Amino acid sequence: MSQSWNRPRRAPDLRFCACAAETIISPECEGRVLVELLQNAHDAHPARSADGRIEILFDEDEDEDEDEGEHGTLYVANGGKPFGGRDFNALCSIALSSKRADSGTGHKGVGFKSVLHLCDAPEVYSVAREGSRILDGFTFRFARLDDFDALAREVAPERTGFGAHLRENLLTLKVPVFLEDAPRPPSASRAGASSPS
Repeated sequence: MSQSWNRPRRAPDLRFCACAAETIISPECEGRVLVELLQNAHDAHPARSADGRIEILFDEDEDEDEDEGEHGTLYVANGGKPFGGRDFNALCSIALSSKRADSGTGHKGVGFKSVLHLCDAPEVYSVAREGSRILDGFTFRFARLDDFDALAREVAPERTGFGAHLRENLLTLKVPVFLEDAPRPPSASRAGASSPS
């Protein structure tokens, strides 16, 4: 059954989700962004692993040719399990996690989302298989507000104001934008990186 995009009964549900997400992310994770990212990197390793690898790098250099953050770029990388489809689905959902409640720290699905305290469009880069030396797995960022205009032009060019409707009713963390190439961070691990910039 097809529904009109501007049907009023759907909009309150979407706005409720956006409000709930902001309520979940803001108070619980404020001031804990680095801790949340460190926990996620830790959880990517096997539970009893003693040889896990986590790298955290803050690159203050601003290259005018690059699409980097105004105040630099934070890279958090780990040598654990590659980022997979279940992880992707959980990351694009609010309060959903691919982790079991008894699997260690963080299972509420809000830890990574805390990066919204640092940036508007966090990026994720991963390897496809363990041991890979290149970031050939998931490579994406989350939508910026101007991405909604491009999305509206692509899916409904005849609908005036559709981009504004999407911006008002969709969370940027629900709209992944796939990237062609992974960046080469200054010295971040090749094992995978999530990079809010």
